[in-house]
Parts: sequence; structure tokens; C-alpha cells
Amino acid sequence: MARDLRGFIQILENRGQLRRITAEVNPDLEIAEVANRLLQAGGPALLFENVKGSAFPVAVNLMGTVERICWAMNMNHPLELEDLGKKLSLLQQPKPPKKISQAIDFGKVLFDVLKAKPGHSFFPPCQQIIIEGKDLDLTQIPMIRPYAGDAGKIITLGLVITKDCETGTPNVGVYRLQLQSPDDDRPLVICTRRSQTFTQGSRTGQKTRNCDRLRG
Repeated sequence: MARDLRGFIQILENRGQLRRITAEVNPDLEIAEVANRLLQAGGPALLFENVKGSAFPVAVNLMGTVERICWAMNMNHPLELEDLGKKLSLLQQPKPPKKISQAIDFGKVLFDVLKAKPGHSFFPPCQQIIIEGKDLDLTQIPMIRPYAGDAGKIITLGLVITKDCETGTPNVGVYRLQLQSPDDDRPLVICTRRSQTFTQGSRTGQKTRNCDRLRG
């Protein structure tokens, strides 16, 4: 099982499910259009190695098929994904078991959770290069603009860490982040439970603590 993105890309390439594209592509509309057509056709993953305006490559459609999702989860059959979904649903909305068999099933799920410990590294690759302060320039990241009506470039699945200004409770959510300036990308939070955190902070005049995590 791949432990990081580089490892998974290598697995896809070894299995003939990734193509490297050396021709220049534009992150403004073009990459998104290519990715959308590939997804609909069940095509391979692509690694764009020459992205206009950026020194970084862009990978798309890595999990565009059920088969590739299974590979990412170290599974061999889609039915294993369904079993995982059932286990996660038990943890999300646990109910008191009414039968001994239900108690046993729930105990197995808890045991799997206890075994699923994160790995530890004192110097992981994602922390070997740290850019802070005036050196931070988010425009160097090849963010895409997927639709002509979008106001700007976005990160489609950014992790936003917030801290409630009233309770102090932290939360990690997945939001669409839009580039505002070289050192600012803000979540487009519309009609979601976590949007209350930002609304409360604005109403009370308190500063909501939030941090976007970008790692590669």
C-alpha cells in the first residue's frame, strides 16, 4: 500500500494507469476540462509535467475509477469498500446493540479503530520545506479555475482547521478554497454547519482562528 501521493502515482504508472503529459497545459479552465472528460470516459490518471505559470506538476483523475480507489485503500474488490462504508456508518451513528451478534460486530469495528494508528516520523517529507511570512506566495501553486463563471483560482479539497470563538472546540473540514491574494486563500463556506463558526466570529467581533493546510 502506498504511504504517500508519490507512492500511489508510482503504483498507477507501474500498472499502466497513468500517463505523463509533457505538453504545456493551462490551469485556467484547460486542466479541469481534460480531467472532466477523462473521468466520464473512465480514462487513466494524468500527470501534467509542464503547467503554465508554475514549476509544480499537476496530477488529475488519480481515483477516477473504482479499481483505482481500491488500490489506494489496499483493497482487491469493490465489495471491500462497501464493508468499510458499513463500518464507518457504525462509528458515525453508533446505536446500542440489541443482539449479541450486533455487539460482536461493533466490537470488531472498535478493534479495527484501535489498530489504525497513524505513523510517526520526526522529519516527514511534507515538513522538509517550510515557507512562512513574506516568503509565502500561493500564486506559485498551480491552482485551477474549473468553470468560466468562477471568480478566481481554487483548491478543490483544502483542509481548513477552525477553532470555535465561543467554545474553543477545534474542527477540521474540507472546503473549496479560493485564492484571494499571494498569502490569502479563503474557504467558500455556504450553507454548511461549520459556516456558523465564521458567522459567529463576524457577529461578535471575535477573530475566528482558522488555518488552511497545504501539504505535498
